[in-house]
Amino acid sequence: MRLQMLRMVSVLALALVVVYSSVAALYSLYSTAPEEYTISAAQLAQALERGDTPLAQSYPADAIHFSDALRQRLNNGEVVGLNAGDGHILFYHRNGNTVLEIGPFPHEPAHSVTQWRLLLIGAMLVVLLLLIWPMFSDLNRLQNQAIRFSKKPFHIPEQLSRRSPIFPLAETFRRAANIVTSHFQMNQDLARTIAHEIRMPLARIKFQQALSADDPERKSESAQVIDRATRDIEQLVEKYLNFAQVEVHEQFLARKLNALETFFADLGSHLEHQCPALEIAYYFPDEDAWLEPDSLTIAIQNLVVNAAKYARDRVDIRFEFDSEKGFCCLAVEDNGPGLGGDALELTDAFTRSATDEQGYGLGLYIVKKVMMWHEGELRLDQSPNLGGTRATLRWPNRA
Repeated sequence: MRLQMLRMVSVLALALVVVYSSVAALYSLYSTAPEEYTISAAQLAQALERGDTPLAQSYPADAIHFSDALRQRLNNGEVVGLNAGDGHILFYHRNGNTVLEIGPFPHEPAHSVTQWRLLLIGAMLVVLLLLIWPMFSDLNRLQNQAIRFSKKPFHIPEQLSRRSPIFPLAETFRRAANIVTSHFQMNQDLARTIAHEIRMPLARIKFQQALSADDPERKSESAQVIDRATRDIEQLVEKYLNFAQVEVHEQFLARKLNALETFFADLGSHLEHQCPALEIAYYFPDEDAWLEPDSLTIAIQNLVVNAAKYARDRVDIRFEFDSEKGFCCLAVEDNGPGLGGDALELTDAFTRSATDEQGYGLGLYIVKKVMMWHEGELRLDQSPNLGGTRATLRWPNRA
């Protein structure tokens, strides 16, 4: 990063020299103001002491050719100094029909201003360096963080000041890095959870097979255990497939206008297969709503499967429009025992209730993710109709 800063300072220095030289050249080329000459008292005394030539001579006004601009200045009574071309200057003053020529006087050229130009350019470079140094310092810190992160992902706190010129860049990198870190940690948790959850039903299958190997009477019981374990594995695989879908395919999802009758007809066919022993009632208006059908179906399935663990025999699914604020509201209610004290914590990935021995800690997290895509929210409270838990999904009814 230091090399880049030195390159930038060199380019700025070259640019300042070019710009300054160009401006000075253009000024000299297009400037129409005549050059002014003055003499000091010492120059006048030296000319009087020399005495070899008269200091003042008179000429007819029309005997000397002047440009229109100089003639106008003489007519206005000004004293005009001209370079005689031999290192001397002459002064002219008009008095009536005559022009008084005074001089010549030795002309001392102005001192070189090169050092002042260099000083000005140097001062400008110092100011620019002071202005860009904080930016390069922050960039260097950001680069070091990126190098460390590339070796091992870690959570990056907010370190740069909001007044920093690269704060938007640093904040974007920080958020992206933290998302990557979260996914990295989640994948590790996912691998551990999959290994643990699949190992348990497989162990039950192997244990039951070992018991029934020499006892024909146990074969029927073994078949039931194996069937239940197989269903557990299928549910687990389906949960993780849903989890992978909501984690990876977010950018491909968009809300569109759907007929609620068609949506709930498709949803009912899915839920009938997943929860055949549960009585599910649907309440919805015969209208259209803005939603993403595939992801919302996954969310409702997860809510119904969660409700089926605690409900006695019934789950209601209600869809309503909030016409005043333009929101869609979908509630899944059950007639189970209701919420526990850890309800809010269950929306985190791989977090499950202390009383849930069959869950995988992904259901409510998937629902929350789906609502994030819909720019909505998930709420958990007590059902006023069935007395159990009510999960409410609420999102804007627009594209």
